[in-house]
Amino acid sequence: MLVAMAPAACGIADTGASPAGEPVRGGLTADGGTLLKVYFVTPEGTWPVSRPAQAGDRLRQAMDALLAGPTADERARGLATELPAAREPLQAAMSGGTSEGTSGKRVRLRLPWLVRDLRHMAVSQLVCTAAAAAGGDPIVEVYEPGMKGNSWPVRCDATGAAVPVEQGGFG
Repeated sequence: MLVAMAPAACGIADTGASPAGEPVRGGLTADGGTLLKVYFVTPEGTWPVSRPAQAGDRLRQAMDALLAGPTADERARGLATELPAAREPLQAAMSGGTSEGTSGKRVRLRLPWLVRDLRHMAVSQLVCTAAAAAGGDPIVEVYEPGMKGNSWPVRCDATGAAVPVEQGGFG
């Protein structure tokens, strides 16, 4: 009983709850920030790494970092890429959404490869890196070389995998 009473007798009075002030601002946001998220491959699946971001087109920077592959330190930690070398450039553009929200945000990826020639992990690397650069939960529209008309609409799921919009129950 003495042990239970000791803290109560320490002489510090209860002050109750106090307002904490405004929430913290800054850090990584959809429209700006200091880091990009780039997805590489491990034996267990895709894994995001952080890369420094410069002012400007975050989507382009993220895709360039992805295509450059993992750094020597990242490779030493077991990260790899499933993306083959490309003869043509990868084109990426964002549309829709607003600075206040991501509703309707889309990313268009024009690939230099046919999807059927890529492993699923490579497609997931592309889709999840593009989605992370856009912020929120955008639909990523994948276009293949010579493809006319409709795209292949996919999203990055919670596990870091590309899933068709219809299969993932998104929409």
